[in-house]
Amino acid sequence: MSYVDELREKRKSSLIVVCTLGLAVLIMESVRPLWMTNIFEGTSFMEHEGIGFVLKLFSFFTLGLLTAAIAFIIHLAKLIYYSIEISKLS
Repeated sequence: MSYVDELREKRKSSLIVVCTLGLAVLIMESVRPLWMTNIFEGTSFMEHEGIGFVLKLFSFFTLGLLTAAIAFIIHLAKLIYYSIEISKLS
């Protein structure tokens, strides 16, 4: 596999992440612990059933969207870089 083919594979995976607005990164094994944590764990609100559940959902969605947004920006920059490198080498 040549260097251009490797760049095309990396560009393809970055394009998938960009097209899904970063949500494709959330299913990766290495990223899952980041957004599946509960930022309200150990607070007095978690002792109550209803409020604890709502705060756990809020934490889940907030961290998930934040992780997806960061991944989107990173992979958008990678997509631009890989496209420029491929056009230089082709």
